[in-house]
Amino acid sequence: MGFFSKLMHQSQPAACVLPETHAVIRQIVTVLGFDVVSLPEYASRLAPAINSAVAYLDQQIAAIPGPLDISAAHYMHHPVVHAMFPARNEIAHAIGRSLEVKQPLAFLAGAEQHEAFALLGVRRKLNEPPGAPPVFIDHTLRSLAATESGARQGLRTAAMMRLVTSFGEHLAHLRKNDKLTRQEWNIENLADPRIADADKGQLLVAAQELSPDKLLAGLIAWLQRPSEYLQVGAGAAAQEAELKIDALPLLVCRDRRRWLVCLVRFPTAEGVAAIHGEPRQHRYITI
Repeated sequence: MGFFSKLMHQSQPAACVLPETHAVIRQIVTVLGFDVVSLPEYASRLAPAINSAVAYLDQQIAAIPGPLDISAAHYMHHPVVHAMFPARNEIAHAIGRSLEVKQPLAFLAGAEQHEAFALLGVRRKLNEPPGAPPVFIDHTLRSLAATESGARQGLRTAAMMRLVTSFGEHLAHLRKNDKLTRQEWNIENLADPRIADADKGQLLVAAQELSPDKLLAGLIAWLQRPSEYLQVGAGAAAQEAELKIDALPLLVCRDRRRWLVCLVRFPTAEGVAAIHGEPRQHRYITI
């Protein structure tokens, strides 16, 4: 039994939906430190916040349509694929030029997986002529996996990791400044109108304020606002046969570029060939 599960067994909290070996749980332990993880109420307080954030992200990610078959053989036979890629070779460019494809694709190929699934992001070309059909550019893939559910879970993990890492960066900022006024301190990174004017100038010291209990409360406050890290805009979940080009939803995340997204699948062999045909991977979507 691992450290996280021992704590959960002791305090008997609601079960955490993420296993103790999950990358997000390990990152939480790294950010908070063992003084926080050793608190008797650590698991009982943290598990509901994690579960709520995961439920929100799963709901958002479920709204991403697909998977859409983008194999080269499908190019001329599916109107959405044909509309999304200006030319057949753009499919290979999308796969081969995406930073986050090469390593997981090699793993899938080595495991003799015949098909890969991923999030596809595209952007509309600016200054399109009035009335002309949309032109999509910068086709980029990420969160590659052997299954559709694996790709969606990979996207959820990326959003959760970004949330926890951002909290860690916020803590580093507080420690670096050491002394801040009560108004500037704000471990929850949320405006607090309850601070009295007389207290706003009071100096707070990091060594005193970053107690284990306050660190845990701070992370829980961040986990209660997962919409700040990922939102899926207008668009309804749809299977490949129902997907329409004007139904692609907008992904709102740390990346300020406006990505329209869907889930895609393609033959692993085509992906390997696409990687071999591209000398440089430079496209990415930042979650």
